[in-house]
Amino acid sequence: MSMSKKFKAIILFLLVSAGAFAQGDFRLSEQMFSRINQNPSAIGNNEMMQIFTATRLQWVGQGVETSPTSALLNAHYYVDKLKSGFGLSFVYDELGLANQTINAKVCYAYNIDLTESMLLSLGLSAGVINKRFDPARHIWRDDNDPNIPTEVTSVTNFDLDFGLELSWKYLMGGFSMTHMPNLAKEVASLTAPAHINAYLRGNIVLPKKFNLIPAILYTNIGALNKYTLNNNGNSSAASSIDNENSLEYSLTVMYDSKYWFGIGYRSGIAGSYSNNVASIMAGFEWHWLRIGYACDISIDSYSYDGSTHEIMLSFIIPVTKPIVWQ
Repeated sequence: MSMSKKFKAIILFLLVSAGAFAQGDFRLSEQMFSRINQNPSAIGNNEMMQIFTATRLQWVGQGVETSPTSALLNAHYYVDKLKSGFGLSFVYDELGLANQTINAKVCYAYNIDLTESMLLSLGLSAGVINKRFDPARHIWRDDNDPNIPTEVTSVTNFDLDFGLELSWKYLMGGFSMTHMPNLAKEVASLTAPAHINAYLRGNIVLPKKFNLIPAILYTNIGALNKYTLNNNGNSSAASSIDNENSLEYSLTVMYDSKYWFGIGYRSGIAGSYSNNVASIMAGFEWHWLRIGYACDISIDSYSYDGSTHEIMLSFIIPVTKPIVWQ
């Protein structure tokens, strides 16, 4: 199986219809062409450098003084002689107004050709994750409460992720574990709960250069203890949340491997996390540039997600060969 054919097959599968949800990892609806921040095995095996950047604007037009802004930057490169991919991932995520997360890590993936048309990729990433709480930006129920903290609290920890993907011409499945040092642990609000992701995507070839791509993603967020901060900057346990589980479904139509339009739906599994969000996305590819847009539409009246917008830019930079303008 040639590199170009593998790359085209993988491109057709890379759709994740998702959004950021409570206490969870930063997750984009447009992680179509790069998701190594969620699964380090998802490094393409085309010998071109790929740079992916996306910005997410939350609560736009909802009367919030400052809309939280999150950003993602991924870069990766595949070396065919080593059957290995190398990457960098940087995430800045604002969960609400007062909570920020910075996650920086290096990624590695090893590709195994099981057959001429079947590829197995194993990945590992390591780095640091910093969570920060700024009480000055938090909206308090009682501004005169003497227990309200006055100092910014910040915690930095080592981070480690593992993932694998099995791809075939018409089907791809993936599995990943993020924040593995916190696996099976109850963690405070300023540390990241472990995540388990499992997803499956299909590729249905239609006439006239169309492809139909259905996908499903399951996410489990490890048990989380929520903490409140006292006026001394110390934390004390306030409540505990069981594991959160969500399912995401999406359906994307792609034309000529260059233009796409998709819809998606995310919801919590009964008895767990509940936040129902629909999403729409569209984009196109022009030579070495891909541009995408997505919008989350909240079905829950109490949620701000309905005003969330995403803008994605993805660049492919040839390393060994010049761009062929067709």
